[in-house]
Parts: sequence; structure tokens; C-alpha cells
Amino acid sequence: MKKTMILFALGFSSLCAAEQINTQALQACTLIENDFKRLMCYDNVIANKPITETHSSKVPVNKDKINTARNEEKAELKEDGFGLEHKVKAASEEIEEITAKLVKTTTQGRDKMVFTLDNGQVWRQVSSETFFANEGDTLIIERASFGSFLMKKTGSNRTTRVKRVN
Repeated sequence: MKKTMILFALGFSSLCAAEQINTQALQACTLIENDFKRLMCYDNVIANKPITETHSSKVPVNKDKINTARNEEKAELKEDGFGLEHKVKAASEEIEEITAKLVKTTTQGRDKMVFTLDNGQVWRQVSSETFFANEGDTLIIERASFGSFLMKKTGSNRTTRVKRVN
């Protein structure tokens, strides 16, 4: 028991004595476009090695434009992941609802509908209640309890429980 406590104390003290990670160097690594070079940059920063100039030398870029573009990409990715939380852990749980136009409906199984939206998402009806929607209608899909989703047509209070297919 004493040996394990001594080993634990030594390991913990070595963790506490570790040097701080240079966050500015990590941010510089994010500007590297080549995947391999970016990974090498991260490895060098974590190993407390200096970043070589070939990896960090870039043409001066407007950081506001980069941040705006990244935020727009993140918003698009969040919407793409809406409804896929059960499949992808990176999918967004921040968005509460999406709105899209209905492109196509098909029937699958016991009168359950499959809805294809203009944003490329495909949703399948889970509940058995009757739900009417025509092509071109605007649909709202919102979060419900326990990770489920409800679909409704704008201008209507009738909802149906749906699940994202793709």
C-alpha cells in the first residue's frame, strides 16, 4: 500500500511540475492548412519544441475574416448535425429547431411518411398519427423531450414525432 501511495505521489508531483502549454503557439498551428504540417506543429508544441519557421510562416491574414468564416462554417455544421446526436457525438445540441421546405414525401411501412427537405436532410415519421404535408410546405423540426424531435407545418399546431435518417 505504501509503495502505491509513493508512486502516486511521484506521478502527481511530476504532473504538477509540468510546463504550461503555449496557447499562442497552438493558435498559430491552427493557421496551417496542410494536415500533416499542422499535426507536426501540434506535436512540437506539446513536446515543448520550437515551431519551425516553415510551419508558422504565413502571409499576414485578416483574423476577423478567418473568425467570421469559421463561425459560419460551425453554424452550418451544427445545422447539418441537427437530429444526428444519437449517431454522431459531435452533432450540435445547441440548435433548438430548424426550418426547411419539403421537397419530397414517400410512404414507408404502415403509413409512416419519409420527408426529404431542401437542406438535404431526410426525416422518418416515428409516431402513427396522421400528418399532412405537401411538397413546398415549410416544416419546422424542433427538439422534444428525451432526445426526440417533433415536426410541424407552419401555420398548423398538429405535430408528429420524427427521427433523422441521414
